[in-house]
Amino acid sequence: MNQPGLPSDPSRPTGGQRSSGQRSSGQRSSGQQRVADPARFSGLIPVQFNGSGKLLDPAPFAVIDVETTGLRPRNDRVIEIAVVRCDASGVVVSEWSTLIDPGRDPGPTRIHGISAADLVGAPAFDDVIDELRHQLTDAVVVAHNLSFDAAFLAHEFQRSGVPAHSGYGLCTLELARRALPDLEGYSLAACARALTIAQPLAHRALADTRVTAEVLQAIIGRIAPADATPPRLSTVTPSS
Repeated sequence: MNQPGLPSDPSRPTGGQRSSGQRSSGQRSSGQQRVADPARFSGLIPVQFNGSGKLLDPAPFAVIDVETTGLRPRNDRVIEIAVVRCDASGVVVSEWSTLIDPGRDPGPTRIHGISAADLVGAPAFDDVIDELRHQLTDAVVVAHNLSFDAAFLAHEFQRSGVPAHSGYGLCTLELARRALPDLEGYSLAACARALTIAQPLAHRALADTRVTAEVLQAIIGRIAPADATPPRLSTVTPSS
């Protein structure tokens, strides 16, 4: 548990199981101090659009979401993961998702809708590592509240005895706070509503990943007109 850059006990007040009460506010207890933490994405290098750090070449996005047995990456497990790959302008090009056998009960089924019966025959995390790495290769990893998803994946990689995925990370929660400054809350549902994006099946990995990808594309569209070159990403500096 002492992997460099890995939070000792990262948690997401908005809910690993996407509970409606916890998820509704979209607020983080650590606020802007958390945003300034360069280790908040469990080894992924934080990036943002039009920042003041190192400018990156255009790259595809790998939008991710995990469903989990609880809120504590150190003790709880991933039970579902989805990756939606997008091009540099945010257009979806592929999807992949799988249930994961956590080797224990699935946690609050009432939240994520995944039962123990659903997990019978599902692969263990070890069995999907190669495909997951393939899905993330050469892409900027994106999630809504990326610190949570990245922490869970980092702990799962660590349990499997392999290095966590490295690269760049972009959080649509942080991005929305910059691009949509007048919202009362920044949950995925709130951001989707503000951008008139439907969210048909909340709290399942692929459905939430699709919505996150749409939020990303919509915000990119607000930053740059449709006929313009997609905005460039840059690393985050303390003054960004």
